[in-house]
Amino acid sequence: MAKFKQVLLIEDDAITIMLCERILRLNNFAETIITKQNGQEAIEFIQELIQYNKPIPEICFLDINMPIMNGWDFLNEFEKIKMQLGTPMQIYILSSTANPEDFIKATTFKTVTGTLPKPLCKEHLIEMNFS
Repeated sequence: MAKFKQVLLIEDDAITIMLCERILRLNNFAETIITKQNGQEAIEFIQELIQYNKPIPEICFLDINMPIMNGWDFLNEFEKIKMQLGTPMQIYILSSTANPEDFIKATTFKTVTGTLPKPLCKEHLIEMNFS
């Protein structure tokens, strides 16, 4: 049995999406993995779930550098709608950034549960206590 019903992966790179989905499936992490290509698509998706009173993904893996709406902008918009969620969503920043300031900045967002370096791997799931 999967540990979670839904995981939201917000990522624009096709190879990273494929690798993340593979790791999550191999570790029986979620029944459903939903992928959105940028923050705007993800916010619109979450707003639609709220509007139709549908379940919210329990976990979100969020890339920082994306076109249209990056991860920081997503977090700012998510802060505005998070109170409308029936249950909280844990957000993990998944980034290949070499800039330590990005990880420091992540701690300024109350909605960010943690940060993980790319690529996602089984060890990350163990560190999250979810494997």
